[in-house]
Amino acid sequence: MLPDLTAVRGLLALWVFAYHANLHLHFVSFGSLIGRGYLGVDGFFVLSGVVLAHRYPLSRQSIGAQGRFWWRRLTRLYPTAFAMLLLLGAIYLGARAAGVHPHQALRASGREFLLQLFMLNGWGVSHGWTWNYPSWSISTEWAGYLLFPLLAFRVSRLGRGRAGMAAAGLAAALLILAALSPVGLNLTYAGALLRFFPEFVAGILLARLLRLGVPLPAGAGIIGLALLLLGGWLRLRTMAGDAVIVIGLWLIIGALAGGRQRVFAGLPPLMGLGALSYPFYMAYAPVELIFARGWGRWHIDPTHRAYAWLALMFLCVLALGWLTARLVERPALRYLAGQRQDR
Repeated sequence: MLPDLTAVRGLLALWVFAYHANLHLHFVSFGSLIGRGYLGVDGFFVLSGVVLAHRYPLSRQSIGAQGRFWWRRLTRLYPTAFAMLLLLGAIYLGARAAGVHPHQALRASGREFLLQLFMLNGWGVSHGWTWNYPSWSISTEWAGYLLFPLLAFRVSRLGRGRAGMAAAGLAAALLILAALSPVGLNLTYAGALLRFFPEFVAGILLARLLRLGVPLPAGAGIIGLALLLLGGWLRLRTMAGDAVIVIGLWLIIGALAGGRQRVFAGLPPLMGLGALSYPFYMAYAPVELIFARGWGRWHIDPTHRAYAWLALMFLCVLALGWLTARLVERPALRYLAGQRQDR
């Protein structure tokens, strides 16, 4: 089950990276599928639920077992998040010493630094895009991990019919949320938990349905791809298109998780990026900050050589992500959680 899902993480990481880079480089239309790349994070939310429910099929567990689970998840998330926050703090102090100040004071707010330090910035208390801004999603993941033992226990009590009804209800809730939101599912700080929990629980339910042997529709992966395209077209007309795309991702993930044949696992670069996806995702903000300040300082228009800048940014993010994995993430997993690598 896991190899193909590891490769999917690589694809989602590329999608999110391309979306963020496109905000500067404008190499494709914002109405394109890349312009919906913020939904790659939603794919990660669904994947988290699936993988955790697969690896930890919890029913009732002791407080000690739950504590060990929380410790393992904390050591998976926190060292990389902490390292990136420290790196951004060092960049800020170095820039300030050189007389360069952030163009928005909030970007270097002490309050926001503390919220990110304690992984609270995705819980509706943060004021905006500050410091390592992608960490809002890591904060919401941590909220999901804290509640996972309870959620997994409740889902484990569901039979086929109720699990299917619950999945349909979550899909409907996402459609309503996206339709009512002025930004679709591109909710980050104020509405991050509203976006996260339906998708996270949908992932847990997907693992439950697969464990119960409930077959997905024939050609679920093809249907999911069709929903991706349909959702992209609908998004030009209604915000509910975002939810259609996420439902498509849910079906694709389900088809890959429940399929007997490996689809992407034979592609080593994609598998490698999937294994590196978390530090790769977290490394974007420091690289983007340096590039954006450099473009402004030397009056460079990056859209004139968009694809060259895109390649250079990708290589820099990949290099920083690899260094973070090698020097921070893997040692933390080895020495704090007692595991060689946790995917």
